[in-house]
Amino acid sequence: MAGEGSAALGAPEIAGAMVNPRGFTKKMSVGAVGGVVGAVAASAVASRSSKASDVPAFGRVGYIAASETEVALIKTKSGALKMKVTDQALVRAPREELEAVELKDGKLISHLRLQFTNGTVWEFDVPKIGKKNANQLVAALGGSVT
Repeated sequence: MAGEGSAALGAPEIAGAMVNPRGFTKKMSVGAVGGVVGAVAASAVASRSSKASDVPAFGRVGYIAASETEVALIKTKSGALKMKVTDQALVRAPREELEAVELKDGKLISHLRLQFTNGTVWEFDVPKIGKKNANQLVAALGGSVT
């Protein structure tokens, strides 16, 4: 997957991973199981998670990419078989402003958190299929996996 975000970054990508909005996976599973009650609970989960994060809305799948000098959340679009990375960066920040990068490892869903020196926080869910790339991204950014 490395290199998919290079056009949006304007520089060679060193690592990247597909991500979902924080709480999105829980929202989808609760909604599917519980019908109307699940939808109400899912809305509550989504509103809590959106307040905890400074990430712009990006739909159900986004792509976090890192170059030597910056990190960016890149918009994706549906392809024939999988999501495709576009050349549109939704938000970007210099890597020197990264204070902490942490991946909380889970069996089905892992949680990625990027905290910046100005107090901004980016939080995402990482599905099991994307965990390997997320681990590589965290390593490239000098973060930790717990």
